[in-house]
Amino acid sequence: MSEKAREARRKGGAVSARSLDGYITRIVDRAPELTDAQIARLRTLLRPVSGGAAE
Repeated sequence: MSEKAREARRKGGAVSARSLDGYITRIVDRAPELTDAQIARLRTLLRPVSGGAAE
């Protein structure tokens, strides 16, 4: 793999780590560490919302 390709992959990884999917993946990976208060905060995000994207 060329140095240019490695640099592009490294930069892409840094961007994806700061993406919404990257944050969600990190939360899911660390789920056993979550406190009850943190779980309650996340639950409010996952409540069904009328008119949301899922409809």
